[in-house]
Amino acid sequence: MSDKSSKPKPRTLSSPPTRRDTVIEMVAHRLESLVRSGQLGRGSRLPSEPRLAEMLGISRASLREALKGLVFLGLLKSRPGDGTYLQPSLSSMVSGHFRWMLLLQEIKYLELYELRQILEHAAAALAARRATPADCERMRAALAGMRASIHDAGQFVRAEMEFHDAITQASDNTAIQSTMRMMYDALSEGRHHVLPLVSSLEKHCEQHERIYKLIAGGDAAAARRAVASDLKYAETLLRTQIKSNETLDALPKSPNKTTIAPLRRTKSRRPSQSSRPAKARN
Repeated sequence: MSDKSSKPKPRTLSSPPTRRDTVIEMVAHRLESLVRSGQLGRGSRLPSEPRLAEMLGISRASLREALKGLVFLGLLKSRPGDGTYLQPSLSSMVSGHFRWMLLLQEIKYLELYELRQILEHAAAALAARRATPADCERMRAALAGMRASIHDAGQFVRAEMEFHDAITQASDNTAIQSTMRMMYDALSEGRHHVLPLVSSLEKHCEQHERIYKLIAGGDAAAARRAVASDLKYAETLLRTQIKSNETLDALPKSPNKTTIAPLRRTKSRRPSQSSRPAKARN
């Protein structure tokens, strides 16, 4: 009698092995079900550790490790001595993913700029129709910050991003606000790289002030065109920087995102020097 029946059957492509969720995935799925059922909401406190471990059927040690992972990812927030809570906003978690996607070259800076051009001029048109006095004040404060920091690259970029964020906030569209804020965070490093290419920061401020006046004046069509023009100029600068670095992939690998001086000194450095700027090594 043949003993072939006693041998294990080889796996085939038509019958892949069943994948088991990790503990962190199981906890995340369970939290999702609690949100769907209405037992948890934005900012809600999770059940106590013993209770949650019992609900999931896992050890408290495994639960602690899973919760630490979810805190690191930004889904949860731990308050020592108080408990663990669902984050009231997940935009920071997703913006972190954007940064990693850029770093790992899953997406490119130009692709984010294309998405920005699709959304931001539409946000400007909405802002011209919906901006409140408080929104206008935020834009004015950001413009003042840009003017005051023309000689401080890091602060200038922050103030500029605050201005664009104020526009998206004035659009009164949460989906646009969240998406744009994720992109602004991911794009900030690239913005530090292209800032030295701006022909005149003075004129750059004037262009943003014009955008503000159009929005404050309620001219949606003109505000849309002005923002589209500004973003097209920004894309031109980015393409120039990409060309000088040969590939866009060199941008997110630079460890220095707050200073401009190394970028300007790169050409004057001799290849034989051992301490080259990060940009020169990429």
